Parts: sequence; C-alpha cells; structure tokens
Amino acid sequence: MTIQAVGAANDIDLADRFARLFACSEAVAGDLVAAASTRRHGSGTTLIHQGAVCGRVMVLLDGAARAAMVTLDGRVLQVGEYRPGDIFGGVDPGREQAAEILAIAPTLIASFATADFYALAERHARIGVVLARAMVRQFGALTQLVSARLTLSATGRVHAELLRMARAGDGRWIRPSPVLSDLALRVQTARETVSRAVSALERRGIVCRHEDGLEIVAPARLEALIV
Repeated sequence: MTIQAVGAANDIDLADRFARLFACSEAVAGDLVAAASTRRHGSGTTLIHQGAVCGRVMVLLDGAARAAMVTLDGRVLQVGEYRPGDIFGGVDPGREQAAEILAIAPTLIASFATADFYALAERHARIGVVLARAMVRQFGALTQLVSARLTLSATGRVHAELLRMARAGDGRWIRPSPVLSDLALRVQTARETVSRAVSALERRGIVCRHEDGLEIVAPARLEALIV
C-alpha cells in the first residue's frame, strides 16, 4: 500500500477537479487548491480509524471508500460508501469517528484542516452548499440502510441492494459483478444467503450473469421481491 503526495505539477488539474466537483469559479477552485493537501492511497489503505479524532475534512476526488464499524459484540457493520465528490472525516471537529473508512480502490483524497475548510465555506457559499448536500445525501443513505435492516428479511435486503446498485448505473447493469462476500457485508447476512438468493434470481430469469457484469433482466419483478 502506497501513499503518494500530489505535487505542484498537478495543481492545474486539481483546480479543474475542484471547479467541477463544487461547480465553482476558477478563483474559488484556486482557494481550495491553496488550502488542500492531496494524497494517493492504495486499495486497502485505512483512511480513518474508528474511534480516532480526525482534524481534517476529506474530499474524495478519485476512487472509492467504504465506512464500516465494529460493534461491541464484534460484528462488522458496513454503514456507508463514498464516491468522488463525497466529503467525510473531521466534519464535526473533536468527535470520535464512529466508523473506519477504508479505500476499496486506488484513491485520491484532498484534505483540509477543519478550521480552514469551514473558513472557505463561510467565504464561498458554493462550498457550504456542496457540504450540506453531501451530509444530507449520506444521512439519507444511512436512514435507508437502517430501515432495510429493521424491516426487510435477509433475502429482501439482498434484492434491495442489487436493485440499488443497478440504479446507481443505468438501472439494469452492475459492473463488475458484485463479489458475494462484499454483498453479504453490505446487507449484514451470510455469504451463503447471498449466494442462494442470487442463484434463485438467475433460475427465475430475473438476473443474468455475464463476464463483464450482472444484468438485472426484470427490474420490476426484482423490486416486487423486496420484502
């Protein structure tokens, strides 16, 4: 696992990334670049440890990360995923992190001292808007996750997660095909349960496995099975 600083040669590209992510002017993007520290992380790198106090706000520029927490009885619960544009870390300064955040792909992170990021948000409304939207989006995803675990059967959670993953793309395809053990972690059930559920969907012609992904052949029928 490697961590590599992004040098000044990439400042123009970094400014462009910020301009697109925050839909802001070149001047605002320049202020973000001046305050940011950027690092590349290999897949499998722990970005934030559960229980740590994080003094930096992190913006995911490239790659993907997963948030998971270990409960008092030793279970691992996946509680969130982060994609480019998502914000996490020391958003609430001084509070211990509730979950570990792990890079699940080669990842590029821009981080800001929390005080500096909030100073930028006060100066530039666009940054504050993006932060607020990111927090609302994450809260909504967590609410859906908790609701599914309280109201759906294990098989129903598998069906719901497959449909959610497809809708994150074109509505019919999950590329690459989901790893069953990862899917089991997402929905908090055994890998065998996931395998049986997916196999049953294949037999009924609702999903179809291909070399490059999993196709949801009948999204409406899959949605009807979410119980």
